[in-house]
Amino acid sequence: MKKIIPLVLIFLLALSLRLVDLGNHPPGLTWDEAALGYNAYSILKTGRDEFGTFLPLIFKSFGDYKPGVYVYLTVPSVALFGLTEFAVRFPSALFGSLAVIGIYLLTNQLFPKKPLVIRNSSLDIGFIAAAMLALMPWHLHFSRGGWEVNVFATMILFATYFLIRSLSDKKLSLLVPIFLFVLSIFTYQAGKLLAPLIIILILVSNWDSAKIKAVELKKNKFSLIICLLLLGVTAFYFVQTTTGPVGNRVSRLSIFSYKPKPSAQLIQTDNNNLFSVAVFHSQLDLLVREISSRYLYHFSPELLFFENSTPREALPKMGLLYLFDAIWLIFGAIFLLRYEGRRSSLILLGLLFCAPIGASLTLSEFSVVRALLMTVPLAVITALGFYYVWKNHRFIFLVLFFLYLHNIFLNLDLYFNHSRNFLAPSFNYGYKQAIERIKTYPASRVVMTDVYGQPYIYYLFYTKYDPATYQRDNNFISGGVDVGSVPSVGNVEFHQFGNTEISTQKDVLFIGNNVNIPDSFDYHQDNVEFFDQINLPDDLTPVFRIIKTRP
Repeated sequence: MKKIIPLVLIFLLALSLRLVDLGNHPPGLTWDEAALGYNAYSILKTGRDEFGTFLPLIFKSFGDYKPGVYVYLTVPSVALFGLTEFAVRFPSALFGSLAVIGIYLLTNQLFPKKPLVIRNSSLDIGFIAAAMLALMPWHLHFSRGGWEVNVFATMILFATYFLIRSLSDKKLSLLVPIFLFVLSIFTYQAGKLLAPLIIILILVSNWDSAKIKAVELKKNKFSLIICLLLLGVTAFYFVQTTTGPVGNRVSRLSIFSYKPKPSAQLIQTDNNNLFSVAVFHSQLDLLVREISSRYLYHFSPELLFFENSTPREALPKMGLLYLFDAIWLIFGAIFLLRYEGRRSSLILLGLLFCAPIGASLTLSEFSVVRALLMTVPLAVITALGFYYVWKNHRFIFLVLFFLYLHNIFLNLDLYFNHSRNFLAPSFNYGYKQAIERIKTYPASRVVMTDVYGQPYIYYLFYTKYDPATYQRDNNFISGGVDVGSVPSVGNVEFHQFGNTEISTQKDVLFIGNNVNIPDSFDYHQDNVEFFDQINLPDDLTPVFRIIKTRP
């Protein structure tokens, strides 16, 4: 019971940080969140997605073909809380909170008998790892949005723990970890790469135990049949997602679709010697360089501790981790070098080095979304560093600990109290308010700009548009290997417009940005009935401008 109480407290801390004001912070809703929510609503009401497909494994959505697990997890959430931002984000927040339990179990499995002794009490090192993950900025932020990758990371975490545990305990079946690994593949596209890599890593690290377990599995006909069925379903899913439109979409985002060529400047520095260029600067050489630079950047101090340049994924001038995590990581590395359990160190470092592989094989220079699994080994290593300093350098530990607490409170204050205006544009803030204006100001037609991308899904989401009606009237236009678009839903059209349309069209509600309706626009012309504006949370920067023309 004494060990349960600290874990419950850490879980409640994680859950509180992930649930507080979840529907409003981050402010707004991304396209993907709105799509996941509306498709869950459609499944709840009709058993079909927005295209009328019955209980699909893969949701076509914008033509980006989303894995289905997150949608199905959102169905009970929408049933309980309604079609709201909170309902869409709740599964991610819940799984992000459950991850602290998973990391507690995994850490204690890998590093048993490493208690943090304080006076007459002791805390397993797993508690420290759980607290580190609960408070980690990277993990916290992605637990507060409808991110499929966050659910995937938690599934992989538990699957890893149960696989290691089952290999060391003859009484435990392999069915649980195999099921979780398979489910993770159905949750996130990168799972098709990462899940097999992690399974291989663990089996190789526990080769003797794995061989014994394989013999036992062959003898247990029921478990063997279930495993074969799961593998068969996974193989079918692999084929589905690597061929046809889904495969084309994945291929387009892959770095292997990019054919790098040596620059003219590089050729010139080689004295226009094409043979030398072909040998030393071949397409393969350039591709390896591109992949390597992407991979290594995920370990750069700039990204981890100082600044992430993608607004949707971190705060300005703040890294993915706390600055003082760098110190714990250094001492954690020292601990691993001196630790006698080489198998545990191999698994932990293997997880760390496998995690960004998927992110390195895309066209993006880096992706903290696709590399989210790094949070698990990083949290464990910081916990090991925390333990190492406490055990060997008490005075230094106390100084670092209080500085670390300051770092945590500063970051939490920035995130919850000062980041709304920074995060709002990247979370498409303003769509909810714009859709409310459509309800408030009825018109024979509505024309809404598509400059921010996929406005139709926000209209469906915020009006709770009848799924059966939309399935019947869906006029989605495919974008080929890219995402497609929907030109209209009912009397609401989604396209660009300008002064000519506003001046000549009667009884129309126009919703645009400051390009469609610039500062110089004459709001007093005869055709304009009224003007409205939606700003970012700072109440200064316009997001949408709204004009209603006279009947």
